[in-house]
Amino acid sequence: MLLDVRTVLLSSVVTDVMCVLFALVLWVQGRSRLKGIGFFVVDFCFQTMALFLIALRGSVPDYISMVLAHMLIIGGAILGYMGLERFFDKRTSQIYNYIMMAVFGLAHVYFSLVQPSLAARNANTSIALLIICFQCMWLLFYRVETAMRPFTRGVGLVFMGYCLMSGLRIAHFFVGGDTGNDYLKPGFFDPLMLVCYQLLLILLAFGLVLMVNKLLFADIKTGEEKFSKAFHSSAYALTLTRLSDGQIVEVNEGFVSITGYPAAEVLGQTTVGLHMWERQEDRLAVVEELSEKGRVRGREFPFRTRSGEVLTGLFSADIMYIDNEPFVLSSISDITARKIGEIEREKLIHELQEALATVKKLSGMLPICASCKKIRDDKGYWTQIEAYIRDHSEAEFSHGICPECMKKLYPEFCSEDGVLKSED
Repeated sequence: MLLDVRTVLLSSVVTDVMCVLFALVLWVQGRSRLKGIGFFVVDFCFQTMALFLIALRGSVPDYISMVLAHMLIIGGAILGYMGLERFFDKRTSQIYNYIMMAVFGLAHVYFSLVQPSLAARNANTSIALLIICFQCMWLLFYRVETAMRPFTRGVGLVFMGYCLMSGLRIAHFFVGGDTGNDYLKPGFFDPLMLVCYQLLLILLAFGLVLMVNKLLFADIKTGEEKFSKAFHSSAYALTLTRLSDGQIVEVNEGFVSITGYPAAEVLGQTTVGLHMWERQEDRLAVVEELSEKGRVRGREFPFRTRSGEVLTGLFSADIMYIDNEPFVLSSISDITARKIGEIEREKLIHELQEALATVKKLSGMLPICASCKKIRDDKGYWTQIEAYIRDHSEAEFSHGICPECMKKLYPEFCSEDGVLKSED
């Protein structure tokens, strides 16, 4: 049974365009999370352009349909391999692939324009594809981490199929004999190989889509698990409420511990209905700030617990979207003890400042008369020492006479040691 090669080529172009669209959807879906997907898009575009140029053989120059088309095939395959390396963060030098592509291009020019040989061109393309696809298979089976291999196994099997088809085509070069130089001539083996390659390309497109989606779902699941653990293990009171009506959809153990509300009692309720806000104007201010900025950071508000006790909470909130619906993730840190400590500290500081304000002290050099012991004040007046001390401190004086002065001033009334004589 002979197959029309041009018909197979045109149908392959259609399937290749579909693969390009799949790759574009894949790129749109995962470009923000995963690297290298853009290389897959370019690879599929190159393969589509190559088949289209081959289908135009006879209508375009031979160097375009024979050389450029196959350079696009091999160049796209190299880009696909580079995309896989970036996707799994296993980048290596591509110098050997560049050298291989240069050798491939020279050989293809020779067997296309200098010494035309369809069988040699087919073998040349198959050898290059075998080298690149083997690298892809090795990457997906062995170079990626063990945990990633369940995700990469399917695409790796597709590249194994590419290696087998390329090996079969190389073997046919040695045992198949001369098949002529007209690629578009109806035949069996070459059209069959083309169909097999197209089936593998379709499988590759679907395999890449499945692999990327599985990794995205795994990444999302891991993120959800991390969020859930962080949410429920936090010491802060965390709540997830629906923005449209304020309904509480999730709370953590910190919320139960701080507010005293059991989780089953608050789910489906609203903070307004539970009267958790001590002042409703605070809640309105938070709603307004969330509407304007999408977040609230480090605001202190009083909240009421289940027992009616008022606590001071450090409040923060962010708007997040779940299934395209806005929710508010808020946290309350109980800083009541800290606020009480701050008030006590301020009170103590105020008391100390008042005490220091009532204390007067003498300092500096005081000019004092060596004879009468008067002190000269800031205005130049000489005043009694007791008057100066009284004016510049809180000290008060009571007057008396020491024993030495008593003996000096009133010798007749005191004994030798300055003690007053008793009357007989």
